[in-house]
Amino acid sequence: MFQPTHLLVSRSKKIPVMLERRSQSVLILTEHEWQQGQDPAFELRPKQGVFCKGISVVGYHLEPIEVVATEVVANDSTAQLANVSN
Repeated sequence: MFQPTHLLVSRSKKIPVMLERRSQSVLILTEHEWQQGQDPAFELRPKQGVFCKGISVVGYHLEPIEVVATEVVANDSTAQLANVSN
């Protein structure tokens, strides 16, 4: 199952991606690439930045996806239901 951890952000788009660590870089895998079993087009090189098919690209960066605490939401909903029934 594809579970994105970051957003690949350009000037006009935010694409959900997963990261896969390699020895010299981090591969940036989109859902389409993951489903098709394709090699990722984007990679992040620690000291050089973001590359697309081996060519340095400007204006792209990664942002972590905020995780919503579903357990807290579920507990809060349960508490609300308990208050309504009382």
